[in-house]
Amino acid sequence: MEFSNNVRASEQADFLYAKWYAGLPDEQKAHFFLSAFEMVADQIRKEAKANNEFCTEADVLLRFVEITQQDDYSAETLQFIRDKFAEQSEKEWQRRFTHMRLALNWSYNDISRFIGAKKGTSVKASINRKLPAFAKLAVMPLLRWQPDA
Repeated sequence: MEFSNNVRASEQADFLYAKWYAGLPDEQKAHFFLSAFEMVADQIRKEAKANNEFCTEADVLLRFVEITQQDDYSAETLQFIRDKFAEQSEKEWQRRFTHMRLALNWSYNDISRFIGAKKGTSVKASINRKLPAFAKLAVMPLLRWQPDA
């Protein structure tokens, strides 16, 4: 008997909440929805950064898609999304590297001397294709000092 009273009370509360919510202006409903979305996104960002403090925004967004929307896509579409986010992540690493290079006033010729390469043009070409792991490693300390990089 007590259980059915609780169920009725819960149904009444749900109905009153739905009625209240339906009466809200669309802007306020949108604000509620956005706040909930941002809360989920912030939690995913926090967990991604805890696993890899140097992850890119594209890595975070991909994780968001995988957690919240993975079942909405076919395997082929999900792979396409992963590939696109990987491209975006690579571009972000290149921007980070360029920021570091400019902040330290390094030319590509300077970098070629540091790593023992023959020419700065070959370093530039290599970095423009895909940022080598050594370059990502060089960027990491700068990211600690300038998190907005």
